[in-house]
Amino acid sequence: MENGEQKAESRKPSSLMEMVPPSSMQGHGRVYRTALVFIVFSCAVLYSILQNQFVIYENPGAVVDPPPSYFSTVNDTTHDDDYEIVTTNYGWTTLKRDQFSQRKVSEEFFNAILSHPKYNPKASWDELGKHPDPSKRLVVFLDVDTCIDNNYPKYGARFYDNQAITIKGEKWMDILDKSCLHIRRAAESPALKANKDSRLVLLDCGNAPWYRLGDVCGTNSRANRGGWGDLLNNSQVIIASYGARKQDVRDVDIGLPPPAVKQTELLPYERYWIETCKSERRHYLFSFQGRGGFRRDRLKLLDNGDNIFVRIKDSQSYWNSTGDMFNYGEIMRNSLFSAAPRGDCLYSYRFTEMMSAGTIPVVYANNWLPPFASPVDPDRILNWTKCAVFIREYKLLETGLVLNEIPDDVRCEMQQCSLAFWNEFGSSREGWLRGILRWVNSDPGISKNIEAVREIT
Repeated sequence: MENGEQKAESRKPSSLMEMVPPSSMQGHGRVYRTALVFIVFSCAVLYSILQNQFVIYENPGAVVDPPPSYFSTVNDTTHDDDYEIVTTNYGWTTLKRDQFSQRKVSEEFFNAILSHPKYNPKASWDELGKHPDPSKRLVVFLDVDTCIDNNYPKYGARFYDNQAITIKGEKWMDILDKSCLHIRRAAESPALKANKDSRLVLLDCGNAPWYRLGDVCGTNSRANRGGWGDLLNNSQVIIASYGARKQDVRDVDIGLPPPAVKQTELLPYERYWIETCKSERRHYLFSFQGRGGFRRDRLKLLDNGDNIFVRIKDSQSYWNSTGDMFNYGEIMRNSLFSAAPRGDCLYSYRFTEMMSAGTIPVVYANNWLPPFASPVDPDRILNWTKCAVFIREYKLLETGLVLNEIPDDVRCEMQQCSLAFWNEFGSSREGWLRGILRWVNSDPGISKNIEAVREIT
């Protein structure tokens, strides 16, 4: 037995390594080597990312100066405290609100009005009309829809898909035709007329003569189906539109930024690069991705295979695209300038979308009225030449020459202006309201009227 036990004991492996077959050892060795290579590679990638993203903290004690304010407040003619916001009581503020259709963009804007600190929820439009008060300066908004936008928040959707309140069988024209009656009621109300500095503000999201308030409720004999005459010949009525041509609007009307359908969320370090003028971190000088047609196809001639990127998509793939299948956001956040060409409308949703990425818009839309500007007062809120590039449509092929002539320091300021506009005005309907109120309250005429009243009293 002892000899047998000794033989068995002599066959025991001298170490754990001997328990593993040689072929198995070779397999494990490959696994270990692969794992080691992966760890080293991962560390290298992580180090590269940290170098690129957190190089901004090279000097932890440094304080970055905030970008300058690009938005004028029109010194000495701004009156932010002597007014109140009120709404009419024709539709959404009544018990019959469900009988008045509402687009989702209008819902967002109306909610912004109701939540504004200057909104007076106790004010009754009927009572204000019965007992007008000349000492009250009002900024009035309709509680019925005049903003017919079919592509927000879902681009290319059916008419009813972008509605918050749907009236079965109702069409675009029905909504606008009905709005003319409500506009006349509000414009002729003693509540508005009591103070010449009060304003009635209307949203107009139409893009063709048959869908614009100025035509449907104005003097265009073809579109004016209700026979309203010159209903909008009233300087107390302001139309804010994001699809208007300068020559088609009145001197008191202003532009609006189109709502962003596909916005880009910048990371903190990307915002820092804009603040500190590190534009060299963006690969593309200029880019465009979008549907062809409307002379946009000529943009493809600008593509140089390097720092100018242009991708024209056919209509089928464009309309059927979901999510970010064309890497739209990534291209945008890596572009210094990007095209905002007109389409079937004069405006482009890209105009606002690219600002969310701190990208500078290059606008190809002759005579388009920019946001918060009027034909006779284009720079009251913002000098748009500091925030965007406007190129006549027939000069599209000169884009590269125009952009290359812009110095780096000017490009930096334009990027900062673009992102600042997005943060202040373009990112929400609260921003729309902020811009509208700033425009109304900075009207130089208000100061003249106030001084005249002071002299009389």
